[in-house]
Amino acid sequence: MGRLLAPWNSAEKAGEPASSIKVEPRSDPVAEAAIRRRVERQIQQSLGDRVRSVEVRVSGRTVFLRAQATRFWQRRAVRRSLETMPLPAGYQAQVESVD
Repeated sequence: MGRLLAPWNSAEKAGEPASSIKVEPRSDPVAEAAIRRRVERQIQQSLGDRVRSVEVRVSGRTVFLRAQATRFWQRRAVRRSLETMPLPAGYQAQVESVD
């Protein structure tokens, strides 16, 4: 029976030794800067004068967007536009609107 099912307290599971350490490569600062510039350009083209200020930060595969709408009644539209904005493949956005 031990040949069919591996012991449950085995240090070696699925052919992977217990001492293996997974290290994810750090992202490239040049690539992050390129993504940031690209997203800033997209925001400027799509929103134009509806935003007073925009802050874009890239950390790993997450893009943090912080925007302040020009008029208070434009807040929802600006936030929705930022949330639905297409990002490069593999990136996800976190949007925060400043009041």
